[in-house]
Amino acid sequence: MAQNTNFKGNKNNNQKKKLPYIKVKIDKIISLEESKTKAFASVTIGGAVVVHGVRIMNSAKGLFVAMPANVYVDYNGEKHFNEIAHPISKEARTLLNNKVMEAYHQSLDEQQAESETENMSEDESENFLQSM
Repeated sequence: MAQNTNFKGNKNNNQKKKLPYIKVKIDKIISLEESKTKAFASVTIGGAVVVHGVRIMNSAKGLFVAMPANVYVDYNGEKHFNEIAHPISKEARTLLNNKVMEAYHQSLDEQQAESETENMSEDESENFLQSM
């Protein structure tokens, strides 16, 4: 008896799939103005898998999230990128991108607040802490 090897995916394609919980940690912010890479992040998916090396990049179109990738040059000298890990659905990609960008902006805000606190004189800092 011949086996059907045509894979059509999940039989419940019309059902909306629940997206996993995503937690993002910004590992490093790059302060160099000329660098296209602005930060590195680690993403925990569903409390079960961690993806390291997620980058926040700057381009002419603005900031975007780049998944970890292998880079190689083919025999024509063209550079190619193969993502090591990536979201499968549009909804998962949107969720992941939003969570990474949210964590990045929050980390920038915290870094700026720390910088402002460090730049205060001792009297200003003492008054600030007392007012809290």
